[in-house]
Amino acid sequence: MKNSRTSTKPNKVKSKKAINNKSTSPSSKKVVKKNNVKRQHNTKNINRTNTENINVYRKDEDIYSNVFENLYPSQIEKQNNVKSEEKKRRIKPITILKFTFFIAILVVLVYLMFTLEMFNLKTIKIEGNEKYTDEEVLSKVNLNIGTNVFRQLFNTENIDLPYISGRHYRYIFPNTIVIKVEERYPQYIAKDKNTQKYYKIDNEGYLLEECSLEDKKDEILVEGFTFEENPDFGNLINEVYINKLDIYNQIKKQLENYEIAGEITKVNFSNSLTIIKLDDKLNIVFANDSNFGYKVSFLKGIIEQNGGIVEGTINMSVDNPVYSKYN
Repeated sequence: MKNSRTSTKPNKVKSKKAINNKSTSPSSKKVVKKNNVKRQHNTKNINRTNTENINVYRKDEDIYSNVFENLYPSQIEKQNNVKSEEKKRRIKPITILKFTFFIAILVVLVYLMFTLEMFNLKTIKIEGNEKYTDEEVLSKVNLNIGTNVFRQLFNTENIDLPYISGRHYRYIFPNTIVIKVEERYPQYIAKDKNTQKYYKIDNEGYLLEECSLEDKKDEILVEGFTFEENPDFGNLINEVYINKLDIYNQIKKQLENYEIAGEITKVNFSNSLTIIKLDDKLNIVFANDSNFGYKVSFLKGIIEQNGGIVEGTINMSVDNPVYSKYN
């Protein structure tokens, strides 16, 4: 019996060694390596699929969000508008108190401005007047000494005087008003061909006053106009005459551009012609059409060919301009 027990033990030992030897053999190592490689490969594939699934999920989420925004833009805008309105409504009580206090002060100041005696008009100053005296201007101004300054400043009117084109009111604390006026200046003295009366006209065509030829200074004498029996001074003259004055100014500009010598002393508007007199000696006749630049350049050539004409008439209203001397 002892021999049988001892004979079985070595067999068990040998089997364990054999197993160990099999596991540590080269072929088994290769199998383990292959299995490890396969596991790593499988994990990589799993990771790839997971990332792809995440990306797909994100893309789907973006698509759904865009679809939601496209389907319900008005609702989103309404929600935003409601939020902004709620913010606006959240006015602090301190802000309301400040605003109320400011309005109260403003009302008190306005009340004092219109009631205190220190703001009653005491002095009126006139500036810029040359044609009229201070008294003449004040007689046309709706201002009263001893009345509240601010009440009168809100009720100012134009000054009804022919030579005054504009006025500006300025307040000086506490009870002074300064009136600065702008005056017109006469540029023409027009002769009425029916009544033989003379009238002063400014550069814009405003009729200023009746005068005599002896009153002429630097003004240009204009003939060929007719006026009403009792003209309204301070108003514009007839539009037809304003257009004729505009034609004259165009011719005058071209005479200056081409340096035509001589001072314009008279202008005669006869039907469709404009006759300009230089130095009271030379008459130049123009038709009331366009292209005055070309005609004045042609005129300059005629004057140079005749040695600088001093007197006579040059008719530029015909196709072939003619120069004729006085007899």
